[in-house]
Amino acid sequence: MFQTLMYASRLRPAGCGKASLAVAAVLLASCAAAAQTAQVAGTVRATDHSAVSGAGVTLSNAARTSFRTMTDDAGQYTLPGVTPGSYTLVVTKAGFAASTTQVVVGPNGRSAAMDVSLALEGGNTSVTVTAGISGTAANGYNVANVEQGVLGSAPIVDQPFTIAVMPADLIQNTQVKSLRDAFTFLPLVTFTEQQGSEILRPATRGVQGSIAQNTRIDGMAMAVTGANPMEQYQELQVQSGLGAALYGPANPSGMFDFVLKRPTESRTTNLYLEQDSSSIGTVYVDAGGRLGPHKIFGYRTNLLFGDGTAFVDKSRLRRRLAEFAPDLRITNRTTLDAHYSAYDVVQRGYPGWFSYGADPTDTTSTAQRPKRTLLLPDAPDPTRPGYGQPYAGVNLTTQSASTRLLHDVSPNWHAMMGGTAQRLDRFIDTPVNTLTNNTGSYSTSLASGFAPRFGVESDLGYITGVLNKWKIHQDIVAASEGYRFNQYAYTAPAAASLVLGKASMGAPVLYAPPAAGLPQNKGLYQSAVVHQQGFNLGDFVMLPRGFGFRVATSQDWIGVDNYTATARTGGSNKNGISPSASVLYKPTSGTTVYATYASSLQQGDIAPVNATLVNSGQALAPYRSKEWETGFKSAMKPVTFTASLFRLQRPFAETVALNSTQNVYQIIGKQVNYGAELSGQGTLFHRILINGGFTALNARLNDTGIAATNGKRFVGIPGYKSNLYSEYRVPHVKALVITGDWQFVGRRPQDDENLHSTPGYDVYNLGFRYSRVFFDKLATLRFTTNNLSNTHYYSTIAAGDITGTNASANTAHFGAPRTIASSLQFAF
Repeated sequence: MFQTLMYASRLRPAGCGKASLAVAAVLLASCAAAAQTAQVAGTVRATDHSAVSGAGVTLSNAARTSFRTMTDDAGQYTLPGVTPGSYTLVVTKAGFAASTTQVVVGPNGRSAAMDVSLALEGGNTSVTVTAGISGTAANGYNVANVEQGVLGSAPIVDQPFTIAVMPADLIQNTQVKSLRDAFTFLPLVTFTEQQGSEILRPATRGVQGSIAQNTRIDGMAMAVTGANPMEQYQELQVQSGLGAALYGPANPSGMFDFVLKRPTESRTTNLYLEQDSSSIGTVYVDAGGRLGPHKIFGYRTNLLFGDGTAFVDKSRLRRRLAEFAPDLRITNRTTLDAHYSAYDVVQRGYPGWFSYGADPTDTTSTAQRPKRTLLLPDAPDPTRPGYGQPYAGVNLTTQSASTRLLHDVSPNWHAMMGGTAQRLDRFIDTPVNTLTNNTGSYSTSLASGFAPRFGVESDLGYITGVLNKWKIHQDIVAASEGYRFNQYAYTAPAAASLVLGKASMGAPVLYAPPAAGLPQNKGLYQSAVVHQQGFNLGDFVMLPRGFGFRVATSQDWIGVDNYTATARTGGSNKNGISPSASVLYKPTSGTTVYATYASSLQQGDIAPVNATLVNSGQALAPYRSKEWETGFKSAMKPVTFTASLFRLQRPFAETVALNSTQNVYQIIGKQVNYGAELSGQGTLFHRILINGGFTALNARLNDTGIAATNGKRFVGIPGYKSNLYSEYRVPHVKALVITGDWQFVGRRPQDDENLHSTPGYDVYNLGFRYSRVFFDKLATLRFTTNNLSNTHYYSTIAAGDITGTNASANTAHFGAPRTIASSLQFAF
């Protein structure tokens, strides 16, 4: 009947008059019925006028007749076939207060235009999703506010350091699943692969992060070098450089805060059917809402299962996630929330990594010039079987739980206290292909001996407030944060039978499993415990006429205990202050010029696991890093941007010979990095979206103790790196978006003497996104061809240990070939 009415409404009146009497009567009746229906349409925007996508729109009347839809990327909605009468229009979106509007549809069949403005949720901050403020495709994924560490919600433009945010809509629209995927779209961020594409150490400004020092989950410490699904996060926030004054002791590789998805105000269910690479199929459900009287009980769950063959024949990737995040609104000011997640990844048959060290044929080395490093060949085709083995790879399992109590003391003062517990189990037997000459020959063995388990218990408590007096605005924070990091090792070394055989880049080989069997994940002991606790104080003062300053400090205690399988072997304890000071000038409310100095006590690096090291697997004593930064920020539409210049320095460790058979891992020199960063997000001409950035970096090692390596660029760090993601909204085709991404990485030194470099490379992605309402449900199809030109490249080239050494081999990992990712999302 509905289709008949819609069809009749499109007939011209002249057509009705020319029909026979009987037919005319039927058509006139149909026309009359059609004339009594209309459509209600409009645009949903936030109070800052940015479009709100994915908002639920419901139109209902007293007779319980209802029409439902969701807003598209431009915040627009349409409800057709509405009969005359009085209705209630309700618009809901997580992070915003629900909007209720009375609508009267008259008998003349005219369309009703109803635009809606959504205000931020006025209740407790536990349900305020800051990415929802402006992190949508409609305005270039620009995020105006950020939950910045212990400082609570704050405008990014007022922060005297570089901050990048990957909001939920960008995670969703780019089909990001892993950290490696996510970092593509954070152009100021790099990473180092450890034992495969799922095990990464993130970095900013040319400094590799630690296992737990530089990563947070809802502000509380977590370990990052394990299974980490992006599907459970609302957004990823990154502060470049040194953030110890806000987060506690850390090296200057930046702070990475993973913000969990929390309960939504209205019931939402999203079903995703995905396919990646060759035949990896994934089913994923994301559901949330509130229950009970006055909606005091909230829930959010993410359930995922994926399995299939990747881009290499006989390879396998399996992912499983179960995540639950309930909350309880104890009062209208107090919320108790929690979360538990279990995620495991099985990755087999992927290419192993290549290891290359000193050239054994070089006989000209001296104390001031080590043996020349073997030349890393051009990256081959990673789809060829033999660079990895079908039975070898990684099994990773991460379990984490957290709880938080959030309380609004007043509209201007907020408090939080919480804790997190996390366990990472890692079974790693990825193939290691060790180069033996400069013609690409290598020997293959199975990796063993890497830390099989990490455990983290962390805590965070803070109170933040705003004072306005004598025309002076102050943001004040007092906090306590800390964590205990536990590292485990194997009690027995791997057997020598793990060596598989010899091959070459041009002729990789598939081997039978070792006759003695594959390595076993058993026989563990606790090899190191690092614990730190600190108190943070901060004051951000804005004076009249746009001038301001910010001071923050963290008083911290760091302890390290090292163990063998049978006894404690020693440790260290140290305390100190990590201060930060900034001056700001705001020419307008939407622009800021700033300069910042920061000094940080940081946890010492952990020595590599190596039988020749007298301190193998043990943590070094803490040490201090420093950073200077100046920059300019603009939050003015249509394109917001940040530009900064920086200099940072930090100690670095190397392996030093004690005698002919023993070495020690210790602090020896200083890494000094200079650089510039530029990033921007926005929408041009209402149809072209841009989100990108550029980094220029000069990272060098000083005081190495070896003339040939002193002052040289750090291995694997490019001088230039950029990424530009863009979207084009096709005119006259509603909800069709063409997507593209261009990533450029410059030349990278292969060795400590900088004798060889790997050429730069470009990677292009191209795809589209299309949304349509089916049976009152929004369906979105996403399709992307990644690495369109099938470029062969090394995704990371890294020094042989955490901070670089001449004594151990460097490593290189393959980048992914051309692959296809597609997904179909149904919003219920």
